Amino acid sequence: MSAAQETRIVRCWHCRGMMRVAARALSVFCPHCQKRANLEDLIVTGSHPGKALMTCGDIRIEHSARLHVDVYAHRVIVLGKLWGPVIADDFVIVGSTGHVIGDIKAPRIVVQEGGRIDGRCEMTRIAAPAEGAESKSDEVADEQCHPSPFTGPRPRPLAPPRQSTPAAG
Repeated sequence: MSAAQETRIVRCWHCRGMMRVAARALSVFCPHCQKRANLEDLIVTGSHPGKALMTCGDIRIEHSARLHVDVYAHRVIVLGKLWGPVIADDFVIVGSTGHVIGDIKAPRIVVQEGGRIDGRCEMTRIAAPAEGAESKSDEVADEQCHPSPFTGPRPRPLAPPRQSTPAAG
């Protein structure tokens, strides 16, 4: 398959609908709810001015991060301090320096020695495509489109916003 034809399957965080997107796309409008869906992997190193971090990709919250947001992503790794709920489609890892003050919902939750959770943990089912929407080979392709967050190209850092620019809403 050529680079122009590579796709992956993602689930919209707004309506939970499945969609096929270009493998290199950074964002799309969901064909089901017409809302913008962010597809990027994010690394948070500081703070974030919004109420939520939402992506169909992965989020890594670094040691230096101190966040007061709701987090929605395919995979989440918490190494810093997070106040707010975390919801993931695949897994949440709270690293040895991570501290989550809020509830966590994911199919797999890992807390490394030294990591802390002040909240409830709920093990959910792994999200499956809607009936008849995609074939089994598409599910395999989706797994291959989301490499382990510890290998592969490093996602771009999400730096704190500049003071002179207003936060985008």
